[in-house]
Amino acid sequence: MRFLDDIRRPIQLARVTGIPVRADQRWFAVLIMMTAITAASINGPVGNWTASIILGAAATLIFFASIFLHEYAHAVVARIEKLDVVEIVLHPFGGLTRFIHEPQTPRAEFTIAIAGPSASFVLSIVFVLLMTAANSADLDILRDLFFLLALANFLLAVFNLFPGYPLDGGRVLRAYLWRSGKDLNEATILTGRCGQVIAVGLIALGLFFAVARGQFFTGSWAMLTGLFLFDSARGIIREVNAAGHRLVDDVMKLPVPVGQEMTLQHVIDQLLPMSPRSAFPVVNSRRLAGILLLEDMKRLVGEDYRKLTVGEAMRPVEADMFVEVGTMLIEAREMMNNNGLGALGVIDREGLLVGFLGGGSR
Repeated sequence: MRFLDDIRRPIQLARVTGIPVRADQRWFAVLIMMTAITAASINGPVGNWTASIILGAAATLIFFASIFLHEYAHAVVARIEKLDVVEIVLHPFGGLTRFIHEPQTPRAEFTIAIAGPSASFVLSIVFVLLMTAANSADLDILRDLFFLLALANFLLAVFNLFPGYPLDGGRVLRAYLWRSGKDLNEATILTGRCGQVIAVGLIALGLFFAVARGQFFTGSWAMLTGLFLFDSARGIIREVNAAGHRLVDDVMKLPVPVGQEMTLQHVIDQLLPMSPRSAFPVVNSRRLAGILLLEDMKRLVGEDYRKLTVGEAMRPVEADMFVEVGTMLIEAREMMNNNGLGALGVIDREGLLVGFLGGGSR
């Protein structure tokens, strides 16, 4: 089991605009396998194994770069919607963009979800244009590779629009259900069930290709993708159901409080380097007085941070900024989604701040 955990542990490949880009270690095996398959498929017309492997590796890397751009499109739009992006992870069946918390509105959920397939559609058009240029120059091998890349991106976009979580189409459906009045968690469970139905369909299709058509590789890949989707959908359903029985006490973190009289320059120089968060609880005699948002501080262009105090820049405390210990986590998350802060203080029975939710790393 420890060996399986080790190979699933992502390796960081790069940082792009501050976002860590990591790869599941199994991804490297898929990279090698796809390179070999592509090289074998073009070796006939190329007539040279070394050149075929180089071209196969280049095409495979470009394809995974396309998957990264698909996920990066999610990240860019998420930042526009004021969500903190944790990381982008490449895995054997595609990619995943992780956020600190869920989008706060159905509109934000929709725009973030649709950004990925839109990027893939644009990339498929780019590769079609490159294919046309290669054909005009009588570069048959490049023409065929660009055709494969165009087709792969088109299929990636179409497949991701299937209406089942965790696919992008599932998030689009979740945004629609959420906007139509359903609770976010109920919408998540419904789209997760749709994702499981799609996964079962993929597994059945894979069995058909493997058994009835004798296309073992295609069938196996479809079945593995279906199993991956089914497991992911089951995981999100289990997580939502578990959240319905958990309390804020189970997940809250120790607060990193700031005082009202502290200057913003002190927060920037002393607190942010040690605790790079997007939100800080502001306290007065251990009681929540407000929440300081990094986003609000950034808007104070031209202001003198050495003179401005936290009390002047914070959002004064309101009823939707805190909950008591013992509150159901599902209720707290709903408040965080609706208060426009993505953060929440947790107070004890005496009104003292004892915990904090949200406001993760920048």
